[in-house]
Order: sequence, then structure tokens, then C-alpha cells
Amino acid sequence: MACNAKLPIVAQENLFDFFRERVDSAARRQRAPVSQDTVYYVSQLLAEQGHREDEEGTAPTLVELRERAATSSFAESVTWWRRLGDHALMGLGFFREHLARRRISPGYYAEMGAGAYCTLSRLLRDPGVSMGDVFGEMSDRFDSVTELVAEVREESRENNATDIVRLYDEWQSTGSARAAE
Repeated sequence: MACNAKLPIVAQENLFDFFRERVDSAARRQRAPVSQDTVYYVSQLLAEQGHREDEEGTAPTLVELRERAATSSFAESVTWWRRLGDHALMGLGFFREHLARRRISPGYYAEMGAGAYCTLSRLLRDPGVSMGDVFGEMSDRFDSVTELVAEVREESRENNATDIVRLYDEWQSTGSARAAE
């Protein structure tokens, strides 16, 4: 791209609205079996990532997050289980190529993320606590939610030859219906 080429600028009130529109649209296109509460959660997660600064310098591994979640007090445990699920979701949805380069199994990330959300669902099982239901759905449909995040990521990238080759490689290694399309 030439240095003086004009890039389209998309005006948006805030990041949440920007991502909600894209996650909702991706859910409709994929006919993903997720509730609006889950669409909102994923949208909020993506918006938070746009503002997040890593407080510790380097992100902890999934194993470290799991260890912290399993050994913390109830309130801290909820936070750590959520971070584990969110980290695995973002890793698979937004940074799948990075995981492949590091030879980390997508199945490992999916298992850790779905397990973390399942634990959160059980911890927040009280009647009237809808977050328990959202985390249960995210656990049960982790692959579908990951595909939503991946499609939002793809929408934010330009379609060029490099992306097509990368998509083909992703489709070959994961069998993703989104990548195939």
C-alpha cells in the first residue's frame, strides 16, 4: 500500500458498539447457537482488549492461570477462571497463527477455555445470576464462540494474497467452516 493511500475511517461511538455489531453480524452469518447475552459478553471482552494494558508485563500461561484459579479464595478464583477462559478464547480466536507458530495445540486451548467457563458456570450457579448461564453457554459452545471471534478478526483485516494463504493453512489445520468459506 502506498504511503499516501487513503484508508477508510470508520466512525463509531465506542468500542463496545463497534464489536457488538460485528459479533452479532458474525453470529447471524454463522447461524451460531449463542444467546444475545453471550454476544454481549464477547463484545465487551473484545472492547476490553482494545483498552487493556498488561499489568504484569508478560501474560501468564494457561497452566499458571489455572493454578491461581484453583488455589485462590472464592472471589479471586472467579476472576482467575474468567481470565483463563478469556485468554484461551482470545488466543484461539484472535491469535491462532501465533499458537500454530509456537506449536501449541488448538485443542489444548479449547479444553482449557471451555473448562474454565464451565467452572465459572458452576461457581455462579445461583438463581437469577445470568452470568452463570452465559459462562455455561460459552463452555458448551466454545468452538462456536471462538469462530465468532475469529470472524470479527478477519473482518478487521484486508483481503490480500497473504491472508488467503493464511486462511487456507488455517482451514487445512483446523477444518474451520469459517476459514473454508
